[in-house]
Amino acid sequence: MKWKPISLAARIVGSVIALDLLLTAVIVAIGVFVASEELQSAFDVSLRSKALSVRALVRYDEDNPTKLIFDATGLPPSNDPVHTDVFSVSLSNGEPISHATGWEGLPSGTRYTSAGFARFRRSGVPFRGIVLRDIPVLDREDESGPPAKITVVYAASLLDMRDRAFRVGVYLSAAGLALLVPMAWLTAWVMRRSLSPLNDLASRAGGISVRQWAFDAPPRAKAIPELAPLSEALELLVARLHESFGRQREFTSDLAHELKTSVAIIKSSAQVLLRRPRSTEEYVTGLEGLLGDCESMEALVERMLRLARIEQWSEEGKRKDLPLTSLLATCDAAVSRVAALATAKNVDITVHSAGNPQLRADPEDLELVWVNLFDNAVRHSSPGGTVMVRISASVDHEAIVCVEDSGSGISAEDLPHIFERFRRGGNSDGQLSNGFGLGLAICKAIVEAYGGTIEVKSDQGKGTKVFVRIPAESAAAGASAETPVKAR
Repeated sequence: MKWKPISLAARIVGSVIALDLLLTAVIVAIGVFVASEELQSAFDVSLRSKALSVRALVRYDEDNPTKLIFDATGLPPSNDPVHTDVFSVSLSNGEPISHATGWEGLPSGTRYTSAGFARFRRSGVPFRGIVLRDIPVLDREDESGPPAKITVVYAASLLDMRDRAFRVGVYLSAAGLALLVPMAWLTAWVMRRSLSPLNDLASRAGGISVRQWAFDAPPRAKAIPELAPLSEALELLVARLHESFGRQREFTSDLAHELKTSVAIIKSSAQVLLRRPRSTEEYVTGLEGLLGDCESMEALVERMLRLARIEQWSEEGKRKDLPLTSLLATCDAAVSRVAALATAKNVDITVHSAGNPQLRADPEDLELVWVNLFDNAVRHSSPGGTVMVRISASVDHEAIVCVEDSGSGISAEDLPHIFERFRRGGNSDGQLSNGFGLGLAICKAIVEAYGGTIEVKSDQGKGTKVFVRIPAESAAAGASAETPVKAR
């Protein structure tokens, strides 16, 4: 059998009712305790008063002035007619004077208090008594001598007092339960009203769909301090999701366009090749061209797969088993890979390192970042220009790589979009640069996957600076080094 989930409101109301029941129980317990204490205090006063009344019933015999007699006709009445009060009167030396019928004195298991009171059970009934020791007789026949001293014990049943305390507990419990019913209803009503802004917020959020991205939190939810952060978070989340889906659609559209363009080029080249009979050399040349177009498409697919892998890795978290990698070594390897392009454009690449930071990273990932950055810097530099690479480490274990070129810079309109996929900026002569527009997107994804940041600063006509900051294990500081790569 599948149980229906309990709502939050029902849980809160149930918790409040349980707390009310606990509070009622505590109040009843306190009330019964206070009532018992007050009743016992009054009971003790009554016991003392009756014991003193019994004392007053002891007097000297008129015929024999040395003998004490007890007048039982003046005994105080018992509060409990079934379990009557008991008493005993004796001289200080223990000689009995009088006692209640069937009373043989305090039993052996009697418990005494410091105030002279005693507790015991008689025929299974709880009694409480008072013991007045060595008190003088009030009736004095011979005024010249000291009065005789007696001991008075008086005890009464506790059943009546306990019944009264029990009735107090019953009345308090009945009153608490009677108040609990309207309080539970009032609590449920207040909870429904209090949670209505949350229900409105959930209803608005439930209306979000692929076709409906508009989300505006209810004003009542925004006005509640506890719900205001949730409302703002939901609005921000929906906005980011909308933006993310928009980027995803744009990326899919751009990717489809790039692939369609590549397929169209291959198809048109094949059609031109088959349009008329050609010589073997022409077929070989055409097939080589087709092979180059296929390699270009393969490179596009490979870059997309790498970008997807990096983004997945970034979402899952950085791996802990990566080896320590020399940042300077990856930069030197990247310089070697772009040396041919630098030589062809007559551009110098100089690496200046103030130390050799060690990173826990995949060397191929770092090398790919530097290759893309160095390749862009060389392509956008004017012939005879210089690309300066500076490597340093901050005091908080952060490796910093700055790549500065002497090119024409990036326009203010293009600068905010340079990390977007399939975004190709213009080169120095105003023409779109070659490539797929994925290089900087891949760089950003790799750097952020390693917990770093990448930033570009550029002034048109004054060159571009790219700053990469990545957490490092150690600075490995050493002597500064420069590795120039010049055009041949």
